[in-house]
Amino acid sequence: MIDNNIIQSLGIGSGINTNNIVSQLVEIEKIGPQTRIDDKKELTESQISDYGLLKSALATLQDAAEAVTNPEGMFSKAASFSDSTALVPTDLDPDVLPGSYDFTVSNIAKAQSLSSTGFTAANDAVGLGDLTFRFGDYDAGVTTFTEDPESTSKTITIDSSNNTLSGLRDAINDADMGVQASIVNDGTSFRLLISAESGENNQIEITAAEAGGTPTDTDNAGLSRFAFSGTVKQMTQNQAGENAEITVNGLAITRSSNKIDDVVDGLSLDITKKTEVGEVVNVTVTDDKDFAEQTIRDFVTAYNDFLGEIETAIGFDEENDEKGSLANDSLAKSIISQLRTNISSTIPGLTEGAFTTIASIGIRTELDGTLSIDDEDFSAAIESNFEDIQQLFAPHNSSSASDISVNSFGDQTIAGSYDVTITTTPRKTVFTSDTVPSFDTTGKIDFFNITVNGIESGTLNLPAADYGSGSAMAAALQTLINSDETLAANNASLVVTFDTDHFNFTTNKYGAGSGISFSGLSADAEADLGLLAGSISQSGRDVSGVVNGQVAFGLGEVLLPPLGSDAEGLTLIVGENATGGTIDFSRGFAGEMDALVNEFLSSTGLIANKEATLVQRLSGFTTEQESLDRRIGAFEGRLIQQFIAMENILNGLNSSGSFLENLINTLPFTASKN
Repeated sequence: MIDNNIIQSLGIGSGINTNNIVSQLVEIEKIGPQTRIDDKKELTESQISDYGLLKSALATLQDAAEAVTNPEGMFSKAASFSDSTALVPTDLDPDVLPGSYDFTVSNIAKAQSLSSTGFTAANDAVGLGDLTFRFGDYDAGVTTFTEDPESTSKTITIDSSNNTLSGLRDAINDADMGVQASIVNDGTSFRLLISAESGENNQIEITAAEAGGTPTDTDNAGLSRFAFSGTVKQMTQNQAGENAEITVNGLAITRSSNKIDDVVDGLSLDITKKTEVGEVVNVTVTDDKDFAEQTIRDFVTAYNDFLGEIETAIGFDEENDEKGSLANDSLAKSIISQLRTNISSTIPGLTEGAFTTIASIGIRTELDGTLSIDDEDFSAAIESNFEDIQQLFAPHNSSSASDISVNSFGDQTIAGSYDVTITTTPRKTVFTSDTVPSFDTTGKIDFFNITVNGIESGTLNLPAADYGSGSAMAAALQTLINSDETLAANNASLVVTFDTDHFNFTTNKYGAGSGISFSGLSADAEADLGLLAGSISQSGRDVSGVVNGQVAFGLGEVLLPPLGSDAEGLTLIVGENATGGTIDFSRGFAGEMDALVNEFLSSTGLIANKEATLVQRLSGFTTEQESLDRRIGAFEGRLIQQFIAMENILNGLNSSGSFLENLINTLPFTASKN
C-alpha cells in the first residue's frame, strides 16, 4: 500500500494534478475486469435465486400431480343416502365398490350394565381378594353363561392399597379390559356401575375369591357383593348386552357394535336407532367423477401457472429487452424439455384401457407450451370411460396370476411388463400334535410355553372345561396363545385347527424364519393336548423365483426383483400355489410427472448439484476480486513510483534553472542591468 502522504505530495513540484491522473489511469485499468467480475457475480446470484424459484414452482406442480395420484383424488367415492337418522354413513374408503345398498335396522347394539348394592360413601371398604372378569353370552333367562373362547379373562386384586369403592372402580378401569366402572349417587347411597362393551358376546361374568378363606360369591359381604354369573346375582343387571341387527339388501346380519365397518368393504356406518316399519335406508356409492375431474383440471392449471412463474427466469423480457438468468442454462432447458416430453408422451407400462395419452381425452398442448382442455372431449371421456381415466392418470398394476400381486413399488421402478416365474413357493411352519384323547379337561392342569417365530410366550394356562368338540378346544387354544402379550407385541400368532384326531398349529408367518416349539409342558398338557409327541409336519420356507430372467430375492412370501434391474422396487406377494405370471405396472401420467419432478428436486438430484456448483462459483468470485485488487494495487504503485521519478526530475531541472538564473544575475554584464 502506498503511503497516502506520498500520494498527496504528488504534483507539488510540477504543478500537475498528478493524483487525479493516477486515479483515472487506475480506474481505466480496473473497469474492464471489474465489470466482468460484477456481471458474472450478478448472473450467478440471479441464477441461484431463479433456481430457488424453479424449485418452488416444481414443488407446487408436484403437489398437483400427487393430488391426482392420491387415492383420495382419482379414486374418491361419493355416497348418497336416504333422509334417515337411523343409519348414517361415516366414512368412504377409495376402495369401496360402487353400488346400491338397502338397509333396515331391527335392533341397535347395547352394552350390559350392572350395578352394585348401596354404600354409604365412595371410600367405604369393599373387601380383600380377587375379582375375575370373563366375557361371553348369557341365555335368555340369564341362568347360563358361555364364555367366548376368543376373549381373554382378567383378574384384578384388591388389597390394602385400593380397598375402597373408588379404589375398586380405578382398578377395573386401569385393567384396560373393555369394562368401564363408575360410581353413581342415587340419592340415598353410592353404587358401583359397571358397563361392558356392546354386544351379546361381550357380557360379563364376575367371580370373587376373597382373602382369608371367607365364603366366595354367595355371601353378601366383602368382594362377593360384586359377583355376577348365571347362578349368582349379587349385582343387579340393569340392561343386557344386545347385538345390532340389520339387513343389507335382504341379508340378515348381526354385529356387536353400532359402528359397522365390515359389512360392505370400505363403507363405515353408524346405527343410531331402529328403522320404522316399512322404512328402508338406501346408500348409493358412486365414483366421485366431479372431484376427480376437478383434480385433473387443477393439475392443468398448476402446470400453466408453473410455466408462467418461471418465464422470467428462462424466457426473454421484451419490455426490458433482456434474457432471464436461466435462458441459456442447459439444465433449466433440459428440465423444461423433459416436462414437455412427459406431457405429450404415451404413458409407459399402460397396456389396458382406451387412453394412453392425455391428448386422447381432450387435454391439448398449445403453441406456447401451455395446456388447454377441450371440455366436450374431456367431459365425454370422464363420463363414459372413467375407469380408463383412472388408469391413465394414477398408478396401476395388474397380474395375470391371482396368487401373485404387487404390494408396492419404488421411485426407481421402471414401468412395463415383467414375467415372473416361481421356482419355490412359500410355506408356513405347521406343528401337528399327537392324538388328542378327549375334549374334556375338567379337573386338569394344562399349562405350557410356546415359541412362535423365535418369540417365546409366558406360561399359558388352558382353562379346565369340557369343550365338547375338537374345534371348540382348538379355538380356545388359539385364543390363549394369541392373547399372550409378548407374542402379540411381536406380531407372532398362530391358527389352531382340529383335524380328525389331532391339532394343527400354523404360524402366521411364511418363510424359514417361522417356527413353532413347545416347552414347560405340564403332565396334563402332554397327555391332553398331544404336545409332547407332536412334531413339525411342515417347515417354513422362503419363496424363490425369477423376474424377467433375473434371479429375485425371496423372504417369506415376499419376492423382490434384483437391485439394478428395471423391476427394482417392486414388492411382489406370492401365494402358496403360485407358478408364475405377468405383472403389468404403470405409474400413470401423474405418477410419471411426480417421479420426474421428484428426480429434479431430490437432495442429490440435478438441481441440488447445480446449486452447489453455483454457490462454489460465487465463492470463487471473492478470490478473483482479491486477485484483481492486488493487481490494481500493484499497478497503482508503479504509476506512483513513475510520477515520483518524474517529479524528482522536474525538481532537479527547476533547481538547475534557479542556479543558472542566480549565476547569470551575478555576471558583470548582467548584474549592472539588474
